[in-house]
Amino acid sequence: MAAQRIPKLKTILTVAKKELTDHLRDRRTATMIFLLSIAMGPIILLGLGYFIGSIEAKAEKKEIYVVGNEYAPDLINFLQRQDMKILPPKPEFRALIKQGNHDAVMVIPADFNEKFLTGEAKVELVYDDTRQSASAASEGVLRRVLRAFNTEVATLRLMARGVSPSVLRPVEIQDTNLGTAAQRAAGVLFIIPWITLIGCVTGCTAMAVDLAAGERERGSLEPLLMTPIGRDALVMGKGVAVSIYSLGIAVLTLMGFALTLKYGNLPAIGSVLSLSAAQYGMFFLMLLTFAPAMAAIQMLLATYGRNFKEGQTYASYAITLVALIPSVAMFAQVKDATWQLFVPVLAQLMVITRLLRGETTDLIHYLLPAAINTAIFVVAMVLIARLLRQEKIIFGRA
Repeated sequence: MAAQRIPKLKTILTVAKKELTDHLRDRRTATMIFLLSIAMGPIILLGLGYFIGSIEAKAEKKEIYVVGNEYAPDLINFLQRQDMKILPPKPEFRALIKQGNHDAVMVIPADFNEKFLTGEAKVELVYDDTRQSASAASEGVLRRVLRAFNTEVATLRLMARGVSPSVLRPVEIQDTNLGTAAQRAAGVLFIIPWITLIGCVTGCTAMAVDLAAGERERGSLEPLLMTPIGRDALVMGKGVAVSIYSLGIAVLTLMGFALTLKYGNLPAIGSVLSLSAAQYGMFFLMLLTFAPAMAAIQMLLATYGRNFKEGQTYASYAITLVALIPSVAMFAQVKDATWQLFVPVLAQLMVITRLLRGETTDLIHYLLPAAINTAIFVVAMVLIARLLRQEKIIFGRA
């Protein structure tokens, strides 16, 4: 029995090698995919680092825009004592804020000083919270300094009347933040496992479709099935080839992220997130069976396509699901649960995110998804082999 399996295994590996060699002959396409995969990490992390760094810089910047300084001398004096640099806004600041091109502005009305003495003073904060740019961070700065000013004025007024300022704070709040810096960074870097998983699917789509619908369109499927290789070995060899290609794309994507985190100048991210070689090894384990499962699903879908274009359309459904499932989980705020280990994509996302957060993982986190993915791969290969016994699949083409 074992002697019969060895030649079949050799046949499968021979088919896989042949298909990989043929696909890699298109060096322009392969080079573009490989470069894009490894560049994905630097592009995304550098963009995230710049975005987070710009928000932090604006939050720490001691510059505020104020209109009507002369109407609130006490408030302006307080701001200056806080080392705040008070700047006049541009005349058309409201339109600029609406466009996202100006920081938030505090407008002090002419009757501020009069109403300040009676406790009825108001100021207007002009900002646009739909913009993830200038006004969002500066509006927070203005609110903080105004809260500090209110606290100081209230304290002084109570003391002037012989009342202890503690009456304003009947309950003292003691903060105990159990979240670590790595966990906060992981919340932002949710995109790393997401992009890596998508790369597993999108990277091998062209090859998966070409080896299924492409063969059918070119009319080369019939001669292949007439060879003594056998349908099962032929299908399995093609599946192994696409799986290796998919896994290679995922590894290149992870390499891009790893190199950027280690050598990229990302103080907003790199200072709080450091991944070990063991963690990257765990990432690879999660992808080791996920990549073949996704490759097999795309091949199965593409087998129904009568030509490359139709097969690519069917395979795109798998890409949509991979992109959609993490989005739904994120917006629905799905918490980690055992049932997620039974759902491809969600299982890998959960485990890799736990690794990013520095949380512990158990053996079940790796074995259960691996078993599910292996089953998906085997079932898909069996279904493809059965489809290739149908005349409408073999001979039907556009």
